[in-house]
Amino acid sequence: MLRCKYCGAPLDKKVLESDSPYITCSSCGTSQQRMDAKAYLDQMMGQVQSWISKTLPGGFSLSQTENVDSVARFSIFNNNIRPRIDTEYSEYRFAANSLLSNPLMTLPFTTDSSAVAAHSSADAFGFNARVKSIEPLAVDEASKNTVISAEEMSTGYAMLINNTKLLREDTPGRYILMANNFSEASAAFGKIKGYGPAEDRLRALAGICTGCEMLLNGNSAGSLSYFENGYEQLIGVRSAVSADLNLGIMYQAVETEITQAKILSDLAGFITKGIAADPLEILNTVKRIMSFNYAKTGKWGFLLGNKDRFGEVFGNLSKVLSAKAGGTLPITSGAGEYLIPFWDIDLRYSFQSGAMWAKKSVEVKEDLLIPADFVIDFECLNNPRSGLTDIFSIRPETGILSGIKGTETSISGGEGIGRLSDTARQNPPGTRKIAVPLSTEKEAKKLVSEYLAVCTNQGSRLKLSNPYVKSLIYIPCNIRDGRVEVPAGFGKLIPERVKRMNLSQMIIV
Repeated sequence: MLRCKYCGAPLDKKVLESDSPYITCSSCGTSQQRMDAKAYLDQMMGQVQSWISKTLPGGFSLSQTENVDSVARFSIFNNNIRPRIDTEYSEYRFAANSLLSNPLMTLPFTTDSSAVAAHSSADAFGFNARVKSIEPLAVDEASKNTVISAEEMSTGYAMLINNTKLLREDTPGRYILMANNFSEASAAFGKIKGYGPAEDRLRALAGICTGCEMLLNGNSAGSLSYFENGYEQLIGVRSAVSADLNLGIMYQAVETEITQAKILSDLAGFITKGIAADPLEILNTVKRIMSFNYAKTGKWGFLLGNKDRFGEVFGNLSKVLSAKAGGTLPITSGAGEYLIPFWDIDLRYSFQSGAMWAKKSVEVKEDLLIPADFVIDFECLNNPRSGLTDIFSIRPETGILSGIKGTETSISGGEGIGRLSDTARQNPPGTRKIAVPLSTEKEAKKLVSEYLAVCTNQGSRLKLSNPYVKSLIYIPCNIRDGRVEVPAGFGKLIPERVKRMNLSQMIIV
């Protein structure tokens, strides 16, 4: 059977039966001339023959196998072949297990380069061809099991290697290729003792990939069952590997894939249920959300580089779409054509006021507001003061004597932020346009923590408690010349992030 010259995979029988001089590999997706595939096969078989001649005893040929009794074949296999196969097989098995410890799925419109194989797929397929060549010499049960395990391990591993390449490329049709490879790998691992959970996991991922391809082609209803089934199958795999000494390394990777399956299921669900009139518009919105250049390194990398965060982001998108279809959102009072999302934070702090006998501790409650798209603004991540209502940038107008007498009531200026956020009530948005939140609650809390660390370093009198994220609220605003105009309740505390907002960069539904 002809082999792909790019990855070494056997080419499909249907492809080979066509009259076209060009053929496409169903594993890596590359096209090539038929004559090139034939030349690659000849090269591979030449390498196999060279390996055989170095492995078998002098004067023995595989063509003589049928004329050699089973005792002699048993001796040749165990003395000449098994030592070489066992060494290589152990290497490939270890590499395959290492690859299985990584998430092997990525969401539409995203790429993932975290899974890196120790070999090329051509290496693995080459080992597979060498093992197949000596099958006739395996006469006893143990030898046959060794050959089968080595063949299937190398096949499954090679298919997964090809998928790691596809994970790095957001190209049309990649999910079809990934589904094919996962199916082949699942069947291969299913023939190896002790790899049942890997078989089930890869079968589930094949179904999820099929669902992704359907979703991207506009068939959200058809994709939903694939996502739901894949999710349930992965839940079962997680239980199976939790106490598996061999495949327990897959546990965290499976956890990530479960989250991805849930995100896809929810996404297909709210498209299918008709929350929005145009499924393609929703997919375009999803693509924009996934395509932002989120920080993947530095102190924010561990949060923004984790694709699990999109579960909450898409959950908030679903609430926005539901509101557009007649539902409600927590909206503050006021007029404005656009509803801009902000995280409402409850901050409590204390400070020392007074001198000598008048010294006392004063407790203060303030509200902070964080624009919910701050994660796409690197300036906010580097300078947290620019990503929220900076209450410590404004001090109440009190005299020096107030500080000495201990009559100060605050060292921050919350302006009207608290009064504004307290007006939030569940209401329908009507015809107003809504900006989609792009951050999570955990990320909002981290921004406040970074802000408070800066403020504490600058004010020795300040003692802070942990901030509390109350909710995500929507504030009516207007947009003039592409820029956001917040209501008067912000006073002088308009976040620098808001001043940098541009309608062209915002996701509006």
